[in-house]
Parts: sequence; C-alpha cells; structure tokens
Amino acid sequence: MDKNFSIADLASFEKLVAPKVLKVIYWLGLIGIALGCLISFVGGLGVMQYSFATGLGTMVLSVIMFAFGVLLWRVVIEMYTVFFGIYERLGDIRNSLNKGA
Repeated sequence: MDKNFSIADLASFEKLVAPKVLKVIYWLGLIGIALGCLISFVGGLGVMQYSFATGLGTMVLSVIMFAFGVLLWRVVIEMYTVFFGIYERLGDIRNSLNKGA
C-alpha cells in the first residue's frame, strides 16, 4: 500500500486497492490452474490402465490446457491492470486541470 493510504481512502474511492490485490489474485489463479491441470494429468495416468489412448489424450490435453490457461489468465489480469491504470491516469489529468484552473 501507499505510505499515505488511510481508512478514509477506502470510503472515498480516490485511491484504488484493486491494483495491489490483483497481484495476489494472479498468483492464486496460477496456483489454481496448476493444481487443476496436475489433477487432470494424474487422472489421465489412472485412466491409462483402462484405455491407453484415452489416458494419453487426457495427459496431453492437460498440458495444453495448462499453457492456454496460464496465457489466458495473464491476459485477463493485464486487462484489469490496464483498466485501473487508465482510471489512475484520468485522475492525474483531472488533478492537473483543477490546479491549472
């Protein structure tokens, strides 16, 4: 958090908390994606005893989905980061216009 962040800032919405929280959400999402794909991969190993092709397909798809999931999650978090960055820039512009007027 900023050094000059106070409880009153939470009520006024002048300073945003979400950009800091987004970093935590990003890492939690990556952990969730990794765990989901790992569970799918291990499930593919279990399915291999009944059908080799199905188990192999599940394992390959879990690796592909991991790569796709990480990429998609990164894009989503970056979109939100850009939205909050735009909001902060607009606030800076508003403040500079108020000082000049």
